[in-house]
Amino acid sequence: MYPRNKLDSSGGSAGRTFDLRAIAEGSNGQLVTSANRACRVTVKIIQATDLKKQPLAQDAIGPSFRVRVEDTTHKSREPLDLSAWIPMTTAYEIVAIGTQECDYPPRLPFTECGKDWLETLRHHVGRRYRVIHYTSRGQMRLVVFVRDDAEKAISDVDSGSQATGVGHVMANKGGVCIAFKFWDTGLCFVNCHFAAHVGHCETRNSNYREIAGQLRVGPHSMDILNQFHHVFWIGDLNYRLDFGSEDERTLAPQRSIWDKMVKQILDGEYKELLHYDELRKEKTASRVLHGFKEGEIQFPPTFKMQRESTNMYDQKRMPAWCDRVLWRTLQGCHVKLLSYTYCSQILTSDHKPVSATFGLTAYALPSSNSGVSNDSDDKRWHVRFTSLRAKNLRASDINGFSDPYLSFIGPNLVQRFHSKVKYQTLNPVWNPLKELPTLVLNIFPLKRLEKEYLMVQVRDHDSRSADYTLGYTAIPLASAVIAFNKGPLETATFRVELLHHGLPAGTLEGGMKLTWERNVIKRRSRIARELIARTLSLRDILRRTVSK
Repeated sequence: MYPRNKLDSSGGSAGRTFDLRAIAEGSNGQLVTSANRACRVTVKIIQATDLKKQPLAQDAIGPSFRVRVEDTTHKSREPLDLSAWIPMTTAYEIVAIGTQECDYPPRLPFTECGKDWLETLRHHVGRRYRVIHYTSRGQMRLVVFVRDDAEKAISDVDSGSQATGVGHVMANKGGVCIAFKFWDTGLCFVNCHFAAHVGHCETRNSNYREIAGQLRVGPHSMDILNQFHHVFWIGDLNYRLDFGSEDERTLAPQRSIWDKMVKQILDGEYKELLHYDELRKEKTASRVLHGFKEGEIQFPPTFKMQRESTNMYDQKRMPAWCDRVLWRTLQGCHVKLLSYTYCSQILTSDHKPVSATFGLTAYALPSSNSGVSNDSDDKRWHVRFTSLRAKNLRASDINGFSDPYLSFIGPNLVQRFHSKVKYQTLNPVWNPLKELPTLVLNIFPLKRLEKEYLMVQVRDHDSRSADYTLGYTAIPLASAVIAFNKGPLETATFRVELLHHGLPAGTLEGGMKLTWERNVIKRRSRIARELIARTLSLRDILRRTVSK
């Protein structure tokens, strides 16, 4: 038997009764993921691996979950049968599907391509799956499904888009994204379409920088790469094979080179051809998708195919691995790639679709308010820095320097905090006693702090215009919790990379420690109020003395 527990909205003993068996079976489930997260403390999902509907398979038990990511480009019509590309299975908790250039005459009763596309996929994945969210921009489309027994784990759904086409307004190129939490694990899926054709590698890199730097979901003061545990980047990235001999002014390749390459493909010599892959070269040089990982490619190029053919390439273009799936995780998080492949049976496009499956760990953590101090002292967790410095920051001033300062933001802080400005330097060192704030957290259980991150902006101070962002990063608090458990005086060290528009922008390193103490903000406010009161009292005494 599951125990019955009583909680009111504030975590007290009086109020509504919650039946854990009912929650496990799906009812009352909205209370588990509502804005009032106090229910999670009682349910303790992280420790109860059987709080699910009947599992479909042995691998469905426990805190792990599976994600399947699909990507393709449709240039004519939606294929009638998707089963070769998207298996009709319920083995995955999350299924994300993205397409580019998806524009075809809608089939009755639909009047819009997007609605036809969504309903086709909804019907294909089956009744066990629910739509978390669907978004589109132009001909780019993205939808994420969740299996019905995991639906109650979804919260904080958000979406966004960024155009990189003509004038950075036309939606023929760009990216769309959907972000949400699976319990307390942040997931973000980005579907994009980069510039086409040989010789436009730098334009493709620029498309990435614009999407990574300007697409916003969640806290808009942070980039998308440093606020989610896992980011999956899919799409028609359009990177080609660079042999160094193609004329950039002509689109059609030389016949002799094309014939040689197709023979290598038919012979399965993918590794040899991948030496010329633009994306790998640009990633290695940290000019695009820095910090992202990709599985080993063991399938033939997905472009440019003859329609209605499983393995015939079109002579108009050189074959290339245009369609890709990559992922990025925050420091301390892990993803297991289960598969990475393509589907030759989809015949309606000059691209072949790709797919990847992943295994992840879901965090369902105690409520932020579990263990909240009820006494007048208002004790909270604080982060005190013992040292902090940045290295190799970007220069934003005409003299080749910057005036950097730090902003600490995020929902796990009681407010935004700022450091002092360090003038005319690219390698600032802050004095922890005089130039750094003590951060006050609104998270109470140590178990939750282990999975929390401090989101940080490094900004350039400008007295005559808006401050400029130099980089973003996320500092994991896990090492600080480990240090505290060893002893309250122990210090944790960290080193994290800064990103600006998705590319390296320096590093941030230092030491920090957790302290459990009275809220320093309230304490300072109380001291200030007391000082003002004493000053006013002294002034009144002096007035009375003078009047006598």
